[in-house]
Amino acid sequence: MDLPSLKALAGLAIDSMLARVLVVIALLASNLNAAPLQPSETRQSWQDLEVITLDSQGDPAKTVYYTYDQLLTLPAVTVKTDRDPNTNKPATYTGIYISELFEAFGADASFDVIGAKCFDRSKQYYDRDYVAKHRPILLLKFDGNVPRDWPHREQGNKLGPYCVVHESFSPAETIYGYVEQPRIPYGVFSLELNRFSESLGLFTPKKGRSDPEVMKGQKIAIGSCISCHNFGKAGGHAADASFFLLAAKAATSKESFRKKSN
Repeated sequence: MDLPSLKALAGLAIDSMLARVLVVIALLASNLNAAPLQPSETRQSWQDLEVITLDSQGDPAKTVYYTYDQLLTLPAVTVKTDRDPNTNKPATYTGIYISELFEAFGADASFDVIGAKCFDRSKQYYDRDYVAKHRPILLLKFDGNVPRDWPHREQGNKLGPYCVVHESFSPAETIYGYVEQPRIPYGVFSLELNRFSESLGLFTPKKGRSDPEVMKGQKIAIGSCISCHNFGKAGGHAADASFFLLAAKAATSKESFRKKSN
């Protein structure tokens, strides 16, 4: 092949490579310029996800609703699990890592906890530490199916409109007889953008923080009690007794409390 032909081929190759680079740049630019999700101020469907931003006192400051279709536009992952704890069968999950929701919902850096509120009045919290260790997922599709077609739990409860799952879960710690459990609420209809100080931080005793035994008790409380028992504005309301009443019972009747908590 003569020199002019080689130069012509080289020019075509460079043009082709340049064209590909320009396409990639254009796609990246379109991602940067993509409009953020525009929520509604009212619920339009049972499947709309309520998102509440709490103020520094733990009170609702802003409430908006995102449609299921809007959530599907967020970066999603698809993972497989050997055993779904709700159905006790293998499953394929498609959803959004909880860690991605802070930015997706426009939360500033001061927000470091997401609370998942359920129809049974329980509430499960996801702080940065738990999220980093266990990578929980807000479920959007179960075995490729939309929420209305999700299976029921073995106990008969509906999973939707939303629930939280894990690809896998390994307890990070064991304290006496307590083994860390996955935070896997079902029947989730609302998420709260919150701060540690106004949520999990309220369950940290002001006295005794330097006592390892006290802090072990705090970890057990966060892992197994506060989803159902409230402490002021924090915690769930699925149980009749508040966390304050539980603490009083533990102080006055240890044996009775031990039987109730087992």
